[in-house]
Amino acid sequence: MGKKQDYASFRFTLDIGRSLPIPVAGKWITILYNSITTDPLISINSGPRYRIPAGVSVKPAEEFQRLEFFNDSASSMVLWVAVSDGEIYDNRVVLGASGAGSLVPIVDITDDIITPASIIVLDRTGFLIDAAVAVNVGGGVVGIPLTAQPFATGQGVTIAGCPQYDGPYTVLASSTANQVDITATFTGGLIDNAAAVNVGGGVVGIPITGQPYATGETITIANTVNYNGSYPVLASSGADQVDITVAYNAEVFDGVDDSHNLTFDGADDTIGLTAAQSIPADTTRKELHIANHDATYYVFFGDSNVNAANYRGLPVAPQSVYILTCTDEIFLACEAGAGVAGCRVSWGNFTKT
Repeated sequence: MGKKQDYASFRFTLDIGRSLPIPVAGKWITILYNSITTDPLISINSGPRYRIPAGVSVKPAEEFQRLEFFNDSASSMVLWVAVSDGEIYDNRVVLGASGAGSLVPIVDITDDIITPASIIVLDRTGFLIDAAVAVNVGGGVVGIPLTAQPFATGQGVTIAGCPQYDGPYTVLASSTANQVDITATFTGGLIDNAAAVNVGGGVVGIPITGQPYATGETITIANTVNYNGSYPVLASSGADQVDITVAYNAEVFDGVDDSHNLTFDGADDTIGLTAAQSIPADTTRKELHIANHDATYYVFFGDSNVNAANYRGLPVAPQSVYILTCTDEIFLACEAGAGVAGCRVSWGNFTKT
């Protein structure tokens, strides 16, 4: 069995109808995370099976030497489990009368865990916008393509890396699962009723009065005879002409259905929360899990807006989880620096809001 630890944590997957015995010693057991809403059945010291929800610390009458997990649900489940000598409470594993404790480390934190709807994902640098075109929703609304976008109606987001749409916005109710709608002037429209220009050297000029594109950005051209496709904007472009690299073919655009549009490149255009996200408290006791999945940078939280750049707020170390009883709003921020720092935040499944 090996030396008994003051605390330990482990992650595993239980397929449908399967069980897993684990020879581990301790006085308390806590399920830190369950990928589904059905609670597992757990047998302690080969005793009866009990259904234990995520976020609850359980202390059997006697110290246990063996745990066995059963999955009787209709789908597989991923569990993160902590075992300790003391109750996991407000990030403390209480060890006997001393009251000493420490962060509960999560072993093998990876980003391949399926995130249930009860978990909010926050990221310091935001999310990369899809390599796709901006959508003209109409009525002064633009759709930003983002697969499985995590933002809620009314949240503040900031776009960066795209001159046409850089800045803060409010997420509109018309947003869909894969598109964030914002109030903005649409970048794109009809090509002028004019001829394509043979610039020479394999370069063609597309006539667009007041064209808004920057050098290196990609535009998508549609409904023409010779120039449909996506092209990087060349530095030789002028105020009313977009130069692209393509074989020249004489064509006069009709100014009716020949169109152009900005294409996000999927590399440096980002959209993320403008400010720290607050999580409203419920009237009942909540075990809040703040899991930092970054390998280098810290996540910070507090009961008011926190500033990660100045290290204000309580820290959650890289690849650690902080568990606390929440009775008020919690605000989050991530440490500034190169790379990506982020966290996953969740209630126990049995009291999620």
